Amino acid sequence: MRTVLTFIPLLVLSSDVKIPPNFHKCTRKSPDFKTCLLESARKGVLELVRPYPELTIPSFDPFEVPEATIRGREGPVNVQQQYKKCKFYGFPKLQLDEFEFSFEEKLVKLSGVFPEIQMLCDYELKGQVLVVPVVGKGNSTIILKNVKATDVFSYEETKKMGKTYARFKSSSLTIDPDLVVFNFDSHIEEIFVGPFNTALNDNWKVVFDDVKGSYEQLFDQIILSVFNRFFNKVTLEEAFD
Repeated sequence: MRTVLTFIPLLVLSSDVKIPPNFHKCTRKSPDFKTCLLESARKGVLELVRPYPELTIPSFDPFEVPEATIRGREGPVNVQQQYKKCKFYGFPKLQLDEFEFSFEEKLVKLSGVFPEIQMLCDYELKGQVLVVPVVGKGNSTIILKNVKATDVFSYEETKKMGKTYARFKSSSLTIDPDLVVFNFDSHIEEIFVGPFNTALNDNWKVVFDDVKGSYEQLFDQIILSVFNRFFNKVTLEEAFD
């Protein structure tokens, strides 16, 4: 199983910028810091529906990914899945239940629910799905509903001109959707697309579980890119002091 993305550039530390006024700041020494941070994060996620050029953060509704490759295990979804020109809808609607920033452990923990994530892409498939040989390309829509998510990020600190920057280097996202709906258009070869989509959706859990790790890596890198873009520009002092 492997996920390949081509949208995250190498980030280089640059001069710090102020937090945009529509993002609420919390002081780390405040007794209500944890509560403030959670509320600030909840409101901040909603603000990601537009780009922030000063932070090099694009709009997240939709969030565009030029290319992603997803491979399943040696199971029911043994197929090479190549997606291009992807647009993701629904990330800014994340309903956060937990958001904690541990300066001592250099960790960020979050958990919440995405009510719905839509993934619209051009696709190419080659392999075998549910014992059915599949070769095809065209347009696809994959919808994940009520996606419960938990993630833990680790970061390292870098000093520059007396200011502290955070570089997020690893994370471990887990997702658990209540339902996944697949829709591939009629360019699937060798099989009828109607029965193919029906077979996928009737067995969505078996199908998704086989490639779940790849989707977790995909979403994980998208979320990780937000943190790194933000804290590549905003110092910890500006954010929390």
